[in-house]
Amino acid sequence: MPRLGGLSQTGRRAMVLGAALVGVLVLLGVGTPFGAEAPASNANQVPLVGRTTTICAPPEGKAEVSAVAIKDASDRSGSLTASPLGSKPANPIITRQGTGGAQPERGDAPILVASDGAMATTGSAVIVRDVTEGPRASLSAAPCLPPATLHWFSGLGATDDDLTELILTNPDDAQALVDLWFYGPKGRLVGPGSTGLEIGAHESRRISVSTQVPAEGPISLAIHATQGRVTAIAKRTQTVQGKPAGIDWQVPSASPSNVIVIPGIPGQAGRRQLLVTNPGESSARVGVQVLGYQGPYEPSGASLLDVPPQSTATVSLEGRQGLDEVPASIKLTSNVPVTGAVVSTSQRRAVKSDLAVQAASVPLIGTGVSAVATSEMADVSELIVSNAADTDVQATFEVHSYDGVMLKTDNILLGPNSTASRQLKSTPPSYVVVKVPNGSSVFGGLVLTQPDSREVAGLATIPLVSPDLASRAPETRPDYTVAR
Repeated sequence: MPRLGGLSQTGRRAMVLGAALVGVLVLLGVGTPFGAEAPASNANQVPLVGRTTTICAPPEGKAEVSAVAIKDASDRSGSLTASPLGSKPANPIITRQGTGGAQPERGDAPILVASDGAMATTGSAVIVRDVTEGPRASLSAAPCLPPATLHWFSGLGATDDDLTELILTNPDDAQALVDLWFYGPKGRLVGPGSTGLEIGAHESRRISVSTQVPAEGPISLAIHATQGRVTAIAKRTQTVQGKPAGIDWQVPSASPSNVIVIPGIPGQAGRRQLLVTNPGESSARVGVQVLGYQGPYEPSGASLLDVPPQSTATVSLEGRQGLDEVPASIKLTSNVPVTGAVVSTSQRRAVKSDLAVQAASVPLIGTGVSAVATSEMADVSELIVSNAADTDVQATFEVHSYDGVMLKTDNILLGPNSTASRQLKSTPPSYVVVKVPNGSSVFGGLVLTQPDSREVAGLATIPLVSPDLASRAPETRPDYTVAR
């Protein structure tokens, strides 16, 4: 005889199990940007097959977009174009793998870079801006970024002396909706109108962080697109006693993880400030290591940080036992997921200082590229490569002209948790390719500086990116949260 309600005990068990399974699937599908664990890389950056889109920061003055396509399958055709957002596509910058090109850009609109065919997984681009005089004098550089549903920024400025303007861009054909979550020096901050921000199709929106959440100290930010996708970049402007002290674009940091690496920190004289963000609900105990030429060491007075829940901490890395004016990377190891960045400034007698921000990054997957290795806009270029693993690894770097000629190649043997650097002196313009073994934990960046004759001690950094990172299967990417 059927039981009350028409269900047997076996049927009820099946319903309970089914409901539980649906609940798990809903959690996995919806997720949250603020959970205890985060992937080691941004798997939400998935391009359409045969086409990828990246966005460069608005030029706002004299700027140049440089693009390259590394050699992969040379018999395949494709093209890479760059044009202001919302305008008609320009003529292709490059149409052949193994080459590069550059074009000047002006205006206040972000630049849309579209890569089709063979370029979709081999192309990458960088924007470099050079302002030589006046209050905005600075050297700025940043890779052009793919759209995603989640971005993290660590240690943004929100004071009169450290202004941050957030630039959100929607390159797609449908409207995007975005939520902003702020983390201050003492916990979560709530900004007016920070949820449900609308960004129209093929439009960009600028947001002043200091207007949203003014605070005496660094602000970190999670940007979650609840509908559609956006790119995000921050424009930092600093002053000291009312005088200009540098401008830079800050790119998003890697998603919070138990092990985070901030690569490509310049070795020139100047201030170095480490910023660490803990978005979780438990306190973070963060170990700080400098990955140097001779291996890892702990900076004096900053080897261990306590970061309260949902907050941002800052510490100076200057001095003899800090970064010691040599190129390096920072490795953070924490009991709970964190992310971070380093703010670097240049220092040179009788000229204005400049600003450059290095964000936490993900390891290179097979190949890392900077579309700029040497440039007419910078006098000195330095490649910085770090190994965050406990075993040796060998990397290879190549410098190519935009015409496709290999100008230099060499091997770099990286010891455990160590860094190596190379001066790049090829005739500009050129680009650099770094090849690493699959499964390695190699990170890289490029440092650009300008000659002493300039009004400002120009300083800019460019993280190396893997051109086809977004199209790789997630399981091929190292996950530092395993075996913690």
